[in-house]
Amino acid sequence: MISTRKIFAICEKDFKGLARNLFVLSGILIVPIIAFVMGLVIEPEYAAQASVTFIVMNIMMNGANIICVMIAEEKEKHTLNVLSASTVSGLDFLISKLLIAVVLTAVVNVIIYFMFGLLDVMPIGSFMLITSIAILPAAAIGAVIGIATKTQSAASTAVAPIALIPIFLPMVIPAESAAWNVLRFLFTEQVVSGLRAIYLGESFISSIGIIVANFAVLFIVFLVYYRKKGLSG
Repeated sequence: MISTRKIFAICEKDFKGLARNLFVLSGILIVPIIAFVMGLVIEPEYAAQASVTFIVMNIMMNGANIICVMIAEEKEKHTLNVLSASTVSGLDFLISKLLIAVVLTAVVNVIIYFMFGLLDVMPIGSFMLITSIAILPAAAIGAVIGIATKTQSAASTAVAPIALIPIFLPMVIPAESAAWNVLRFLFTEQVVSGLRAIYLGESFISSIGIIVANFAVLFIVFLVYYRKKGLSG
């Protein structure tokens, strides 16, 4: 049974420890820093297009990295056994990590949103809806990697190349190829499609549906792996 009190207690503990977690902080800071530097040299007419790339990068990198590193941190510091002994369920533990990953990644998205002046071209409500939902499948990937790795260093190292695949693979695959017909249904590409639709004043509901379907598939993968390995991997 889910305990809201325990979930928020774990969240409070984790937020207090974030200032000392360089693996999480470096990931949170690097995307907006790169976006800021690039924003200085990008022509204004290309700002909206460039911002989408950084938003997708943030969703994939931080959405996966934050939860991945936090799970690995509990194992590395041997606090996972303490949490288990205190009647904290695996579900409470995972939901707390997911909440932190979603909140921190969404905050960076908002920073990028205002940094590139997107307020003038798309409503923040629609922007937050699609980009926040897209964090969920990224977090599911990160949770699997977090269970599979033993240390924060190993987790952060493992998540980086895996996170880059859905970001950059669609960029190098020709749109006319058969592979593209599959890749265009990746949640990262649906974020791009959805934000483009918002920019043009069109419906983005289909993109949200595909992102949710991505999450459903990845969540099943996570559940299978979690039941097999448990939180300790």
